[in-house]
Amino acid sequence: MEEIYIVGVDIGSSKVSATIGKIEKQGNLTILDSVAKESQDIRNGEVIDIHNLSDALKSCISELENLVNLSIDEVYLGIPAGICRILEGKGVFTLPKENIKIEEKDVEKALEFSKSISIPNDEEIIDIIPYRYKVDENEDIENPIGMVGSKLEADTKLVVVKRSVISSRIKILDNIGLKIKALLIQAESSKDLYNSSTYSTGNVLIIDTGANNSDVAYYEKGILTDTFQIPLGGNIITKDIAFCTNTDINDAENLKKKDGKLIKEQEDDKEIKNGLENKDVVEQIVSARVEEILSFIHKETEERGYKDKIDNIVLLGGGISLFKGAKEFTHRVMNKSVYILQPYEILNKPLTINSLSIVKNVYNELKLDYRVVENVEEDFEFKSTRRNRKKNNSDFKSKIKRFFDEFF
Repeated sequence: MEEIYIVGVDIGSSKVSATIGKIEKQGNLTILDSVAKESQDIRNGEVIDIHNLSDALKSCISELENLVNLSIDEVYLGIPAGICRILEGKGVFTLPKENIKIEEKDVEKALEFSKSISIPNDEEIIDIIPYRYKVDENEDIENPIGMVGSKLEADTKLVVVKRSVISSRIKILDNIGLKIKALLIQAESSKDLYNSSTYSTGNVLIIDTGANNSDVAYYEKGILTDTFQIPLGGNIITKDIAFCTNTDINDAENLKKKDGKLIKEQEDDKEIKNGLENKDVVEQIVSARVEEILSFIHKETEERGYKDKIDNIVLLGGGISLFKGAKEFTHRVMNKSVYILQPYEILNKPLTINSLSIVKNVYNELKLDYRVVENVEEDFEFKSTRRNRKKNNSDFKSKIKRFFDEFF
């Protein structure tokens, strides 16, 4: 069998990152390496400078190729959850004959029919997430394949995003000679990093704080139910530090990384000249701004009607989670159990966690069923593990092909 490689790409508001993973012959996934490069060319999800962003991503991919000594020409691209809308869909498919066994193709029909809703011309449905099926009068079915019936209904969550968001990203990857194998919702990918942990049960709020925005996704019993974005991120903290300490932006960013913390540590008494020292100023700014970001998120979840339903909050590695004391501070502000997600595979590179999550999500979607035939021939069949959903390798390809056909 030829070795299979998965490359995940994340285009964020302050950086681009890429991670490559290798599927071993036994079907295990090994993360080979990750690279992140600075870029400030995304604002509110929209690309503001395609050429600069193309150069940054090209540099990122080239460095990754050199690290693993491989050529990369196809990638899986993540889309931030905060710039997406989640809509309800319902697909009804009448089987060609009465009382026959439901097959995978019938489920695909029902899912496709669930897209038949009215959306603005400048938006596109980029994903369908099924969460419940009904066969005739049998309700709340997780997997209808193999059941006998005459009518199949699918309740789905439809992920909608502005077409300009997709077209600009397609152009960037096209500029540097990369093909998109599939688009993935970043929150759905991130979920694969923690779904085997104890805190994945119940209702979970994922917070991913970037440079200019904070993307938030709400999961109810494992199903993506809502997303939103807060227009505040790490850059506002850096700007405040620069202003209050009379330093330039680069020095302020270094101060934020060096002295920024959300927990007060015991220090020796010292004489303070001209008011607070820079270190104290940085700590106060970080605390005030992070509390503001979390308070906005907390208020938004209340207005959207699920604040009291949230069981756990997950902070992705990077952003707020890099500040010492982030877990305790977030718990104090939001009064929920808080977990910081920093998988060992990020190799001390927390800024690459989103591209890592894409790789792991694709691996789980295209799970390998390993068989050795007479010790001579190896057969690898892709099978999906996503809840209530089946895919294979060709399904993933056809999904992106259908999207491009419809998009253009």
